[in-house]
Amino acid sequence: MYENIEFIIACGGKSTRNYPHSQAIAHKCLLPFGDVRLIDYVLKDIIAMGGKHITIVCSDASTVQAFQQALTPPAAVEAKLRKFGKNEIADVLKSIFLPADIDIKYVIQEKPLGTAHVLGLAHRVSKNRHAVLIFPDDLIDSTKASVPFIKQITDSFLKNPKQILLTGVRKTDVSNNAVLQNGRLIEKPKEPLSDIAGYSPCLFPKECLDYIEEQTAQIEKTGVLPDQSVMGEWVYTDGINGFLDHNGEKNGFFVQMFLLNPQEYVLLDTGNLELYEAALIRELLMHSRFLKQNRAIAQQILNADK
Repeated sequence: MYENIEFIIACGGKSTRNYPHSQAIAHKCLLPFGDVRLIDYVLKDIIAMGGKHITIVCSDASTVQAFQQALTPPAAVEAKLRKFGKNEIADVLKSIFLPADIDIKYVIQEKPLGTAHVLGLAHRVSKNRHAVLIFPDDLIDSTKASVPFIKQITDSFLKNPKQILLTGVRKTDVSNNAVLQNGRLIEKPKEPLSDIAGYSPCLFPKECLDYIEEQTAQIEKTGVLPDQSVMGEWVYTDGINGFLDHNGEKNGFFVQMFLLNPQEYVLLDTGNLELYEAALIRELLMHSRFLKQNRAIAQQILNADK
């Protein structure tokens, strides 16, 4: 069902907003999150929905190597754990193993030219597919829902591939997000006309990606960012707006927010140290295989502070 969908995970940058935790690792995606790592949390929902094609965009070859090593199943370690009766830990380890039929590709973004540039580079290795763009800072807890959120938004997109979909979250302050106004996306609006903030996952039709990849080639040729770039980088909202202005809207394409239902899904923003630690504590106390022990420790601490 999802053979025509590429799942693009943006893993560039230096992860400085999560220092000191991320200082000594290749990318913050490899930070622990509950029983697993941030990247595993993202991958599990793709695998659960039946996604097969994944592209991870990194900033250099050493980061690619780190991800390749991190995602290689340590089967010998699992067997050793089971041999010594540590089955619970072995089960946690096995939960991050990727199925053999998963197609993972790696792309290097040598210069930090923005998230639209990420899309253009990734589309080169999956030219015949639509794409889901995922920022691994934006985790979505789907445990209360019947399906992962990424499946819900992807299925909605496939009903009409003329649409460009952003995950929409209602917020009192949208000044650090993108909002939809008059059919175009506005980054960090000073006077927002909407309380719905844009997050990933985002869904892109192949035609939009074709346009973004063409613009990426122009950047490489001229060294100049497209005219839509308004923040010193060519971000994905610039790419969307540029596509719509360049005959996309004329040909029936449009952008809209796909609202996240807070009764079913919880957005876990891990984009900086404070947010990451809060989300990590929540995960340890709600979904860890060791949550009973974790809750007991937390209760002891809370009782001692009374």
